[in-house]
Amino acid sequence: MPPSRSPSPTIADALLAAAAARPVGSIVLLGSDLEARPLPHDELFALAKEAAAALLAAGLSRGDRLFLVLPTGREFLAAFFGSVLAGIVPCPLSPPQGAQSPALFAARLAELSRVLGVRGVLASPEIVGTAAQQAGEGVRMLTPDLLTAGAPAGATLPGPLPMPDDVAFLQLTSGSTSLPKGVVVTHRAVMANLWQIVLASGAVAGDVMVSWLPLFHDMGLVAGLILPLAYEMDLVLSTPFAFLRRPAHWLHAIHRHRGTHSLAPVFAYRQLVDRLTDRDLQGIDLSSWRIAFIGAEPIHADVLARCDQRLAPHGFSPTALVPCYGMAEATLAITVKPEGERYRLRPVGRRALAREGRVEPPASPEDELVLVSSGRPVEGTRVTIVDEDGAELPEGELGEITAQGPSLFSGYLGLPEPSREEIARGFRTGDLGFLDGGELYITGRRKELIILSGENHHPAEVEWAAADVAGVRATRVAAFGIVDPAQSTEVLCILAETDRRGQDAGTSNEDPAAAIRRRVREETGLVVSHVELVPAGTIPVTTSGKIRRTRAREIFLGIREERVGKRGAGLEDPRP
Repeated sequence: MPPSRSPSPTIADALLAAAAARPVGSIVLLGSDLEARPLPHDELFALAKEAAAALLAAGLSRGDRLFLVLPTGREFLAAFFGSVLAGIVPCPLSPPQGAQSPALFAARLAELSRVLGVRGVLASPEIVGTAAQQAGEGVRMLTPDLLTAGAPAGATLPGPLPMPDDVAFLQLTSGSTSLPKGVVVTHRAVMANLWQIVLASGAVAGDVMVSWLPLFHDMGLVAGLILPLAYEMDLVLSTPFAFLRRPAHWLHAIHRHRGTHSLAPVFAYRQLVDRLTDRDLQGIDLSSWRIAFIGAEPIHADVLARCDQRLAPHGFSPTALVPCYGMAEATLAITVKPEGERYRLRPVGRRALAREGRVEPPASPEDELVLVSSGRPVEGTRVTIVDEDGAELPEGELGEITAQGPSLFSGYLGLPEPSREEIARGFRTGDLGFLDGGELYITGRRKELIILSGENHHPAEVEWAAADVAGVRATRVAAFGIVDPAQSTEVLCILAETDRRGQDAGTSNEDPAAAIRRRVREETGLVVSHVELVPAGTIPVTTSGKIRRTRAREIFLGIREERVGKRGAGLEDPRP
C-alpha cells in the first residue's frame, strides 16, 4: 500500500512521525558478519533528543554548523538527527581513510572549518586530539561520549522545530573537478526530493531499503537514510567497509531481509559482478529487489548487461536496474528511470559526437558508442539542454544540462554565485548530455573534456576501455589531456593503478601500458601518448568513488617531472 503519511515539512517532523507510527519501524544496523542490531524509530528519537540537548549544552547554538566525522552507527544517527532537532546544521564529513595521514586530515579539517564557518567538530577522540591544535578560534572539538553524558535520559525537545526554509544540512560537493564546496540544502528541498524519489521508484509502506553507502555522501544520506525514515520503510544499514571487504555481503543482506530498494554508484555494481563467485550466490534469492538505483558517475552499458546476466538466475528482475542522475545541488535526484520499465540504450556515432556535438546513428560498428539513459526528470523538475550562451537546444543536440525544480539548493555557503535567482532560472550543472524522447543521456563533464586535433572527447570513454586490460584496477584509471610543448597540442595521457592479481589471472603476457594503448585505440580510435602505471591507492577519488581527475593529472605530471627533470619540457616517453 502507499505511504499513509503525507510528505512531512521537515526532517524533524518526519522523525517525530516515524517515532509515533504504529507499529514502530526500525533501522537495522548490520555488522560485517550480518549480525543485526535493531534500532526502532522511537528509540532513535529518544537518542536524538538527548543528543540535541547535549550539543546545545556543549556551547553550540541554533544555526551553528557542525562537522560530523563519524562512521556509520548509532553515534552518527544520534548526532545527525540530534543536530536537526536542535536547529544545528550538520555537515557529514568522511573520516580518515586507510593510511591517510592524521596530520594531513587535521589540516584539511581545519581549512574546511575555516572556509565553511564551522563552529564545532564531532569526531573520535583520536581525530579530536590530532585536530585540536589546528582548529580555529571558537571551534568546539567534541567527542561522541557527550551525546548521552551531556543530557539526562528522557530529554525533551530543546525548542521549536526547524521551519521548512531553514537549512537542514550542508553537503560537500564531490570535488571531482574542483575543491569541495558547501551546498546549502533546506528542509523544503530535502522533503521535495524525497517525495519525487518515492513517486519515481514506487516506494510503498513496508518496503525495505538496504544500504551500505557512506552517510557523508548525498546518495547514502538522502536516499539511504532519510528516505526510508520519512516514508514508512524499514532500513537495513551496513557500512562501506563491509561491502569493500566482501561485495557479496550486500546481496546476502538483501536476501536475508527481503530488501526491495537498494542503491550504489556504478563502480560498486562493477566490483560486485567482478568479484562474485558461484559460492557467493548459492541459495541467494533476489526476487524481492524491485529497485536497484545506479548512478553517481557515468553509467556504462557493459556494467548493466553483466549485472543482468550474473544476477538474473537468482531472481533479479530485468526491470530492477534503475539508472539515475543527480547531484548534491539538487539534494540528490534529477532524473530517474521509470519504475517497471527496462533501461534504454542509445547507440550513437562516436565521431559526430566528438567533432560536432551531433547525436546521430553510428557510421560503422567501429564508430558505435552505446549510451545509457539516465531516465526522465523527477516530478516537478525541468531539465533542459543549453548551448554556451544559455540558449535552449532541441532534443538530440548535445549541450550543458540545466535543472529547475523544488529540490534545488539555495547556493554555496560563502560564495556569491550562483544566486538564488540564477538557480531558479536553471542551474547549469557543468555536465554534458542530450535529451531523446524525454530521457536524459549523459556524455561527460564540460571541464574535463579532452581536446585532440580539435575534437572533444570524454575521459570516461577512454577510462572504460583501459579498465578492461588485465593487470589494471577497473575503477582506478584516470584519462586527461596535457599540452605537449614538443607537439604544440594536447595529447592523451593515462594514469592507471596496477592490480597484480588481475594480471596473474590474465592469459596475455603483454605489458599493461602497451595493452592500454592497444585497447583504447581499438575501442575509441584514439592514440594514447603516455601511460603511467602506479601502485594501488595512488589515484585519489571522491567520497562517492569518482576519480579526481584534476588531482590525478597533477600526480601524473609529478611522476613525469621526476623522470625527465623538468615539468612540461619533454613529455616524450624516455622508455623504449
